[in-house]
Amino acid sequence: MKNKKTIIRADEMGFCLGVRRAIGTLENAVRSNDSPVYTLGPIIHNPRVISDFASRGVKSVESPEDVPADCRVIIRAHGIPPLTQEALNKRGSLVMDGTCPKVIASQKTVRKYASLGYHTVIVGDPDHGEIQGLAGYANHPIVISSPEEAGRLTLDGPVMVISQTTIKQDEYDRVCAVLREKCKPLKIVESICSATSKRQEALIHLCSRVDACLIIGGKGSANTQRLFYTAQETGIPCWHIQDASEIPSEASLYDTIGLSAGASTPDSIIAEVEQRLRSM
Repeated sequence: MKNKKTIIRADEMGFCLGVRRAIGTLENAVRSNDSPVYTLGPIIHNPRVISDFASRGVKSVESPEDVPADCRVIIRAHGIPPLTQEALNKRGSLVMDGTCPKVIASQKTVRKYASLGYHTVIVGDPDHGEIQGLAGYANHPIVISSPEEAGRLTLDGPVMVISQTTIKQDEYDRVCAVLREKCKPLKIVESICSATSKRQEALIHLCSRVDACLIIGGKGSANTQRLFYTAQETGIPCWHIQDASEIPSEASLYDTIGLSAGASTPDSIIAEVEQRLRSM
C-alpha cells in the first residue's frame, strides 16, 4: 500500500500581478476578434500558455517589422524600448500595452535620471526583455550582473543604479555595495518587485518543512530559475519542472513534498502537478 503523500504549497507562488495583467490584455484582444493579434516576443515564459494562445491564432514575433499594418500587437509584461514603440506607431499597429506596472515605474525612473545627467547602471540579465526595454530609456546605459562587473566600472559624475524587477535582493545588494565605494554621488533605486521577494521568502520557509521540493515554471523564466537556485541552496532534493510530465520518478520516494512556481506558471499547471504527485 502506498503511503499517502503530503503536498504543501508555498504561501506565495504562481502568476504575479504583472503577468495576470499581460495575459488579461491578450485574452481580451483574442476574444474581441477584431483583427489578427501579435505579441512582441512570447507573452510570458511558459510553453503551455504560448501554445494555447498560438492555437487560437496569436502570433509571436520578434520585431515591429514582422507585424502587418493595422494589426493589434500586445506588449508583454517586460515592456519595450521607446524606439520600438515608435516603430509600431509608424506601421499603424494598434498597440495594447500589457507592461507590468512595476516595470513602467522603472522605465519612468530611468528616463528621469537620464534627463538629469546621471549615468545609468542597470543590474540584471542583459538578454532579458525587461532589461532591454529599460536600457532604451537611458543614454548609453551600462548593464551588469555581478559585483565583479561593478568593480570594473569607472564612471565620473552622478550614477543611478536600478535592477531588473525579478532578481534576488541579495544579488542586487552585493552589486550596490561595490558601487557605493566607487561611485559618488550614487542613487540606489529599489525596484525589485515585492512579489519576487515574497516568493523567495515563502520558498525558504517551505523548504524547512518538507523532504523535497518541485519548482514549476518555464525553463526560460528567469524568476523560476532563481527560485530553483534558492531551493538548491537549502540543501533538500529539488527539481525544476515545466509541467506534470517532467516530475522525476525520485519524487515518489518522499512523503512530504513542497511546491513553488514562477510568476509565469498558471494555476492549472500547478494543480496538475499536485494531482500527479498524489497518484504516485
